[in-house]
Amino acid sequence: MAFYISALQKCPYLPDQEELLVLSDPREMVGNAQYGQLLQKGFRRNGSVAYRPMCPQCDACISVRIPVAEFQPDRGQRRTWGRNQEIQIREQAPQWDAAHARLFAEYQCWRHPGGGMDEHADRLYREMIVETGGVDARLLVFEQDKHPLAVALVDVLDGGVSAVYTFYTPDLPQRGLGIFAILSQIEWTRKQRLPYLYLGYWVASSPKMDYKKHFRPLEGFVAGGWRLLSTARKRE
Repeated sequence: MAFYISALQKCPYLPDQEELLVLSDPREMVGNAQYGQLLQKGFRRNGSVAYRPMCPQCDACISVRIPVAEFQPDRGQRRTWGRNQEIQIREQAPQWDAAHARLFAEYQCWRHPGGGMDEHADRLYREMIVETGGVDARLLVFEQDKHPLAVALVDVLDGGVSAVYTFYTPDLPQRGLGIFAILSQIEWTRKQRLPYLYLGYWVASSPKMDYKKHFRPLEGFVAGGWRLLSTARKRE
């Protein structure tokens, strides 16, 4: 595959840093086998393009994964799991859905106000959720009374499941839908008999990424290999 280097741009996680990405050729479809190999080397997928940070003065982005057979929820995660048991979860192929698109737009307005994503939510929904290239992607739809509360896009690969993107209603903060979605993806990965759930990048000093360190054990791709990270507080 051919790869390209992006232009420098403002880092979305660290205000004093600039971001530089290695990008796969958007004209070449990334299939399951290719992406599975790239995922093992710390790459992620956005639409039909695989990417990895290669910032000249920063290496804070660490690709992380959960070995699902070893994961045990802490006290807060158990409470979140228990309070959401009436939510039904169904699986479907990625496709345009008007209700999902509205939920995606609501989430962008809440999560990224003024960042541009909320202004182009319809186009971004198509690019990020519907257009998956050649990867085996699924949607996990979280519903109550047939009303979507959250949607998680996942890639199913030989080496594990990659959590690509999750969006949910901001109107129910007491439910902890983001945490519940990850817990559900861990359980779904176990049922697929796959060893890892890949959570994307973790940045230690970014508040947006702080929730990932509470899923233990957590492995990170550091210095060319996967190793256990000692990032979180003592298990309760």
